[in-house]
Amino acid sequence: MYACLYLPPAPDRDAVERGETGIPANRAGSAVIVVAQSFSPRYECHSAALVAIDVGGLDRLIGPPRVIGEELRRACADRGLRAHVAVAPTWTAAVILAHARAGLTVVRPGEEADALAPISVAGLQSPVDGLAIDPAALAALKQWGIRTLGEFAALPPGDVAARLGRASLTWQTLARGGDVRPLIPTLDAERFESSLELEWPIEELEPLSFVLTRLLEPLAVRLERRDRGAAVLHVVLRLVTREVYARRLELPSPMRDVRTLRTLALLDLESHPAPAAIDRVAIVIDPTPGRVLQHTLFTRAHPTPEQLSTLLARLTALMGQDRIGAPAVVDSYRPGAFAMTAFATEHDHDDQRRIRGARGTSFVQEKEDSADAAGSASNVVSAVRRCRHPVPARVSVGANGRPERVTADRRGFAGGTVLACAGPWRTSGNWWAGGAGKAGGAGQAGQAGRNDSILPTIPPIPPILPAWDRDEWDVSLNDGAVYRIFHDRASDGWFIDAIVD
Repeated sequence: MYACLYLPPAPDRDAVERGETGIPANRAGSAVIVVAQSFSPRYECHSAALVAIDVGGLDRLIGPPRVIGEELRRACADRGLRAHVAVAPTWTAAVILAHARAGLTVVRPGEEADALAPISVAGLQSPVDGLAIDPAALAALKQWGIRTLGEFAALPPGDVAARLGRASLTWQTLARGGDVRPLIPTLDAERFESSLELEWPIEELEPLSFVLTRLLEPLAVRLERRDRGAAVLHVVLRLVTREVYARRLELPSPMRDVRTLRTLALLDLESHPAPAAIDRVAIVIDPTPGRVLQHTLFTRAHPTPEQLSTLLARLTALMGQDRIGAPAVVDSYRPGAFAMTAFATEHDHDDQRRIRGARGTSFVQEKEDSADAAGSASNVVSAVRRCRHPVPARVSVGANGRPERVTADRRGFAGGTVLACAGPWRTSGNWWAGGAGKAGGAGQAGQAGRNDSILPTIPPIPPILPAWDRDEWDVSLNDGAVYRIFHDRASDGWFIDAIVD
């Protein structure tokens, strides 16, 4: 059985003159909720003045449905509320009846449709979340001459759906007093926080780890019961100097593992230690819906987000914030330009399969295209092995400005006379930055005089690209080596950039 409490709006001036006073719904909404809480923990607030209550099982404590309704009405009257009370086998019927009828209304099982039949179809506009009838559909029903819920419920469902859409089937179910979804209890906003006053101040991380474990264990249990995970972890420390030192950790995925949360907090405090001894520790968690995992039989298992987060936190504490990340391609002509982005702790197996399939298809297509283009020509494949750091070289330039001899002191790089060369290809970019790229700007390059727009920042570690101005050449030496060299016009130096095999 279900009950509903509805507080009608404040009366108009004529009603006040007749002595029919009441309390406005916007000021008494909290009082209605208090009445609902005093009878059952399972209640759903549809608005500030409309509350549906699950009163199943109260017959053993209070009595039959009519007695339960009278007790609800009496509890409202004790708080000065003139509420409409309805008790019915379904919460939908109780909501519609309480919204449409004053006083106390009690419906026995099986009589929901008969009780709702004389109510106007406008009763389907009651503030039930996501279930109110569309105003256009209500206007159409009135044009058809349908005035009551009983007349609407008697219409053939197929014909109604053909004219008003599939949503009309839901409205017909409501008109018969049926539930299209269960009652969803309203839960108060729960705060996940815990604190502990220390008997003696602590300065080291080892004793602090025991305190964090003691605080996180009950919070993890509460998160698991609510099917929640920690999205943000706040560690608030009160120092002996009466100052508050707070750290905020944004977690890459919802977590509630005590060891993982403790390790992440300790690693963060190791990188950012408190300036004084600690005499009070508090933990505050911003919850989020828990993570749902569906494993497959045909994909390789990945490390859990907790393991990856712990590993990344350890690497960050060891190497530094700006040295940890995944390389990302930058839309730039500058050789070797890349950005550092945050590692992904969760992977979509379907997306990975689609990416691998697309790569495989494109690779096969490229091979077929290259084979068709080659025809009867010899299948000669050349590869360019770029030097991670360009090798300084000495280049002799002729009168025509073309390289004539290339030598280098680096072991493994031969030198000799240039037999053939191609170039120069002049590339430049980010020249407007005056020798140092702006943070977040991806450098530009291309032909001389090209002016491309600066790309947006790639979080969290944007690249810093200096300006470049270089002439590139492909040279073939008399000892058989083929190099790609370039002349840095800013420093007037020559470098070997790659080896052509």
